[in-house]
Amino acid sequence: MSSPQNGSTNGQMSPRDRIVYGLQNVEDTARESLLHGGVVVARKAKTFWTHFKDFIDNGNVVGLAVGLILGAAFTSLVNSLVDDIISPPLGLAVGHASLDDLFVVIKDGKNASATYLTLDQAHDDGAVCIAYGRFIQMTFNFFIVALALFTVIRVFQSFQQEEIIKSKVKCKYCRQKISKVATRCQFCTSWQDAPERNHVSSLPGPLVDADGHMSD
Repeated sequence: MSSPQNGSTNGQMSPRDRIVYGLQNVEDTARESLLHGGVVVARKAKTFWTHFKDFIDNGNVVGLAVGLILGAAFTSLVNSLVDDIISPPLGLAVGHASLDDLFVVIKDGKNASATYLTLDQAHDDGAVCIAYGRFIQMTFNFFIVALALFTVIRVFQSFQQEEIIKSKVKCKYCRQKISKVATRCQFCTSWQDAPERNHVSSLPGPLVDADGHMSD
């Protein structure tokens, strides 16, 4: 930062020079603060971009996005199957056009003498209802979705070397469920493929390693 042009020292400055000198200090300080703040912001932006890039490059994110999109489309397909194909015949079988119209009024609405043909009419009148027909329809949705997903996984698994659906069996000793291919139980540590090893490992006394040396 330059000193006043008149060659005067700080103690001999005129009021005008002092104002100019103070403004120069403020300008220099503001410039340094802006430069420092810009460096900090740029560093944080670079760090954020690096983390975001690592997040996008992760294969699980792409798989999750694809799964969500396919799941939404699959849900719409299942809802159409239940609402448009399965529900109408079942509704006609019980005397209603839709399963949603199966309900029980437990408290009348404003017009106590009114007869509600649909659940929407009952709700509009303020009646309290148990909509068991809608529950039946949601139950159909659940089982169809579960069955369809199981079928898709089984088909996909047929092209994979590793099983997606892990088969489990009960441990012979603690009866906890473990992997079908496990050689040792993760709960009781018992050997599944060689029961005689359980007897040897449970005997008291010093242990013998693979080289025949006794350990404490």
